[in-house]
Amino acid sequence: MSRTPGTDRGSGPPEVERPDRDPSQVRDRLRTLYRRLLAFYPTDFRDRFGADLLQAFDDRRGEPRFQGTTGGLRLIAFLTRDFMTSVPLARPRTHRRGIDLMINDVFRDLRFSLHMLVKNPMFTVAAVVTLALGIGLNAATFSAVHGILLRPLPGTENPDELVQIYREWAGIEYGSNSVPHYQDVRDRTDDVFENVASWFFEPLSIAADGQNERTMGLVVSANFFQTYGVEPVVGRAFIPGVEDQGPGAHPVAVISNGFWQARFGGDPGIVGRSITLNGHPFQIVGVTPADFNGPLSIAEPPIFIPLMMTNVVRPGFDVLSARGSNSMNAIGRMRDGVTLERVTERMDVVLNQLREEYPSSYDDQLGTTLVLQNEAGIHPSFGAAQMGMSTVMMAVVGLLLLLACVNVANLFLARARDRRREMGIRLSLGASRGRIIQQLLTESLTFSFVAGVAGLGIANVSVGLLAAFRPPIDGPWAVGIEMDTTVLLFTATVSLAAGFAFGMAPALQAAKTDTAASVKGVGGKVGRSRMSSGLVVAQIALSLILLTSAGLFLRSLQSATRIDPGFDDPANLVMASVDPQLQGYDEAQARDFWDRILEEVVRMPEVASVALTSTPPLGLNSSDRGVVIPGYEFAENERSSLRYGYVSEGYVETMGIDLLEGRSFTEADAADAPPVMVINRRFADRFWPDESALGKTVETAGSAWTVVGVVETGKYGSLGEDPTEFMY
Repeated sequence: MSRTPGTDRGSGPPEVERPDRDPSQVRDRLRTLYRRLLAFYPTDFRDRFGADLLQAFDDRRGEPRFQGTTGGLRLIAFLTRDFMTSVPLARPRTHRRGIDLMINDVFRDLRFSLHMLVKNPMFTVAAVVTLALGIGLNAATFSAVHGILLRPLPGTENPDELVQIYREWAGIEYGSNSVPHYQDVRDRTDDVFENVASWFFEPLSIAADGQNERTMGLVVSANFFQTYGVEPVVGRAFIPGVEDQGPGAHPVAVISNGFWQARFGGDPGIVGRSITLNGHPFQIVGVTPADFNGPLSIAEPPIFIPLMMTNVVRPGFDVLSARGSNSMNAIGRMRDGVTLERVTERMDVVLNQLREEYPSSYDDQLGTTLVLQNEAGIHPSFGAAQMGMSTVMMAVVGLLLLLACVNVANLFLARARDRRREMGIRLSLGASRGRIIQQLLTESLTFSFVAGVAGLGIANVSVGLLAAFRPPIDGPWAVGIEMDTTVLLFTATVSLAAGFAFGMAPALQAAKTDTAASVKGVGGKVGRSRMSSGLVVAQIALSLILLTSAGLFLRSLQSATRIDPGFDDPANLVMASVDPQLQGYDEAQARDFWDRILEEVVRMPEVASVALTSTPPLGLNSSDRGVVIPGYEFAENERSSLRYGYVSEGYVETMGIDLLEGRSFTEADAADAPPVMVINRRFADRFWPDESALGKTVETAGSAWTVVGVVETGKYGSLGEDPTEFMY
């Protein structure tokens, strides 16, 4: 990107200029390329004719048909054809085996392979399209797996030094951190970590330049950008020691590069401008680099705000001081020479210290789980699932490519029968069988190269579709996949392997040609039949594997549709997500807003009933809260934090959840009434297996709640989850 001299930086968005290409520079580059190609000629030939060839090149470059970009491409095509024709002629065959003879053979084989490409266009199209589909699907799948799971987090400095920090409880290996816990870890581990940062997603309503949108921003500690090694391209990052002090004292924000370009047109004067978040003004102080999307490979948060501003954007959310509010992700950068084993030892020491200082908050924590950033994938809790899915995807497209290779091998084998006489004549004229194999493999590799180029086009389109995909879940999702150097190298390797895979069998079969019989036009049926039969068997076997896999996949989908989610047919339910507090409403105003919403919606003739919930079913979100059950003693490693959600009256009836015992919520269960809850069957069976749960007490959130109803156990996070306790 360049800026026109004299442009006022404050006058508006910078214009991206595309400098005109100097024709002389293009000509010089082509001349340099041609001069390097001359190195393939014999030394004595270059000494005699090198200067003349360069002069001839300059003369041709001056011709009108070779002017401009199109003319330059035409000249390259002309030089390639002329080069491949003339180099073998300039290198006469000799009896010595060396580099000259090898180059002669290679160019002769390439020239003949190109001739075979254009000689039979129908054959070429059939073979190239078949291979291109297989190669393209493999490249696109690998690009997705690499971009999401294997590639180091883009835009970060030395990502191999980053370590994700989780708390471990019974049944939960990768638990989140509370702010006080994060602060203790940060302050007590400076001997092994340079920095320890924290972050979590927060729903934000963004208002700027008359436009409003709802998205998920990132709440981060002040040292977040320093920990990841990210330097803003405009402005500054948050200041540790300043903007991590004083709750609500620093209404500043850093925006992502994508949001800067999309909303503000890349305005270089963006620093100092005001933006409204959840009804509160924030000042923009910086812009992240274009290659940094945040701490996840599948999300691109547009806004970053300091941790100390949490209570401003979400009033009443006591995250800064509540040691039991575990919602933070923590990441540390190891010091030079520090190993993960040493970090683990240090974290064990810190945990023991915290157990002594805050026994009630750490009695049920088993330990600390550390995961290297480069090994975490989307999230370490998905470990086996994400790698298993990637393996299945690569295996399926690999089988498709193998099937394509077998199909093309059959085509080449059929063509080899038609060329039996040609092979016999070559052998009778003195060509060795090894030379025949080399020629035919060169043809195969030429086909695979062309198919690889076409496959890249297919992969590029597929990657574009994948990158545009957004899951049906609210959030700043961004699938970070692209056709980078690693993907190109993978595609080249796959193309080369495919060339050998489909070309070797026909080449070996052709090399076994009976010279006398083939010249006479007879013989060769037995060997040919065996080779063809083998390829047909391979085709059938691979097809059966793919069909069986597809059948199992469809069966799994069918089984998933039969899983009872624990509520009414989703086709009869309509959900809308609205949060008035994102617009700056206080708690009283929000309650009044929801009351009016319920009154208006229930009057609609299309609506049978309406209710509110803080935790939509199958929303992939999870909120846990520690509980105390009078008369029940939790075992040492037994999990005491259970899932919950706030709901309004009529929720059980609206969702069609089976009420097993007691009642659901009514108007009498108002905010000033004694706290009551409804639990599911799993909850009741765990804590009161031999008696009714009605009237029992559950202590949580600082109050004693009375159980007034029991409903059937459902699915709360995903259809595949195990039955779990839940309290409404």
